[in-house]
Amino acid sequence: MRHLCVSTAAWTTIASLVMALHAGSAAAQPLRVGAGQTYAAPCGAIAAAKPNDTIEIAAGSYTDSCAINVAGLTLRGVGGLPKIDLSGTNHPAQYKGIYVVAADDVTIEHLELMGAHIDASNGENAAAIRVEASGLTVRGCTIHDNQNGILGGTTGTITIEHTELFGNGLGNGCNGGGCTHNLYIANIDVLYFRFNWSHGIAADTADKGHLLKSRAKTNYIQYNRLTGEDGPDSYEIDLPNGGLAVVVGNVIEKGKHAGNPTLLTWGEEGASNPDKRVFLVNNTFVNDFGSGTFVSAPGATLSANNNLFVGAGTVSSAGSLSADNASGIDPLFVDAAHYDYHLMAGSPAIGKGVAVGAADQVSLTATAEYVQPVAEAVRASAHDLGAFEYGTKPNLSDDAGTSSGTAGVGAAGAGNGGAGNASGGPTSQDAGAAIGGNDAALNGGAGSAGSTGKASSNGCGCS
Repeated sequence: MRHLCVSTAAWTTIASLVMALHAGSAAAQPLRVGAGQTYAAPCGAIAAAKPNDTIEIAAGSYTDSCAINVAGLTLRGVGGLPKIDLSGTNHPAQYKGIYVVAADDVTIEHLELMGAHIDASNGENAAAIRVEASGLTVRGCTIHDNQNGILGGTTGTITIEHTELFGNGLGNGCNGGGCTHNLYIANIDVLYFRFNWSHGIAADTADKGHLLKSRAKTNYIQYNRLTGEDGPDSYEIDLPNGGLAVVVGNVIEKGKHAGNPTLLTWGEEGASNPDKRVFLVNNTFVNDFGSGTFVSAPGATLSANNNLFVGAGTVSSAGSLSADNASGIDPLFVDAAHYDYHLMAGSPAIGKGVAVGAADQVSLTATAEYVQPVAEAVRASAHDLGAFEYGTKPNLSDDAGTSSGTAGVGAAGAGNGGAGNASGGPTSQDAGAAIGGNDAALNGGAGSAGSTGKASSNGCGCS
């Protein structure tokens, strides 16, 4: 038998490597929150976390609020959808939000965030998530009944996917200025918004709340459901400073009680972002308001293909679009009264789609479809107009009813909401998403934080 001789120095090196690997494995263990766990509430674990740690929050209800100052942190609900509920508290962290994300590359997954509010003397613009860093990812969350849903951003990217926002925009918003929304993103580089449902703006927003507002230089808005329904929302999509907009595969509906007759607006506060291109591909626009404008994009270079525009109103402020866009027709939707815009047999939208190109290196071809609630499916082709290829089988119980589950995504991004009640209205599992509207500039007028972390009361900015 041959023996392997190893020097003492070599053994020392090997032992050090084994210990380092063991230490790395130990460090990779998640910090656990919940009954019987190391931490009773999420903010205790957040305070103890190190860069790139994962915090697992067990199902239950929590009322703490704090800043996240640890880069690469993942905050994840497990075993259900934990609820972070500030409804009965005095104010959120720093008078800003349930979570104030002040470190880069933070991920927040599978949480229900609700009840963020501050009084009029502090601006009435608290958010479920206040963003003050780059690289935030929000996935599989339900965000509702806050003054703002997600607010802020400074630079870099923000990614939001498989998330439901509704009932936000509570209060008068910035002392009556109306700066509370379901989603309000500042002048970051890129927003990725996909497979989300934003709807049901709070009834007391004085019809100023938007379903999606973004000042980002580039916006990829893909395969979402943005529906005003019975709410008083203003714009469904508001890109006030212009920029590159890639809007593909969305359902975009304005309700009959809306406070604004325009569905998508671009550059209405001055197109200060450098890129002036707007690409609209395979979207289903529905205007139940009775009049208005589907797309207002003054000064933009507008490219539109394979879109459906249903209902009264001017299709585009830029004039007529190419013939592969359809308006003024009955598209034969499965159940328009309950916001199900899948196509029935014989629809004039079938087979009318054309091939499309790319925006820089990003293909504009619709390769997916939104699935209710907050899930996705592969789109086999893009032969038909609108957000849905004919033959897709809708989940009617969720589209037309009130489901009883909780928004979430599986390992592959599939939603797992509960079964719907077909007699109900088009509200979500636990709730829906909404946005605030026609407001003052996001970065304007806000006081800086004082020694107590309390923002001054003279504005609604995100500083």
